[in-house]
Amino acid sequence: MKTIVWPVYINSLHSRKEGRMLSLEESVEEPKIREISQALRKLKIQYTVEHEKSFPGSWWENSGRVIVEHEYPTKLELLRKIASTVKINRHSN
Repeated sequence: MKTIVWPVYINSLHSRKEGRMLSLEESVEEPKIREISQALRKLKIQYTVEHEKSFPGSWWENSGRVIVEHEYPTKLELLRKIASTVKINRHSN
């Protein structure tokens, strides 16, 4: 299944209204496309990065997005796994 992942989906500095999909506890502060890519690589999940894309809710910001090919039952499960892996990667650096 293909899913689009925007950084705002897991960004703890954004509200649910602004596009965050995870709880504040599960979210990450200002995740970068590079960190999401590293997490997906670590999880051995195929993905494609599109750097020049903007999240529709904040069209003026060039945040980029990641198109993910995954087998998770839901998008939320995928986002939780990405966010937790980004947190682990940050703490190990």
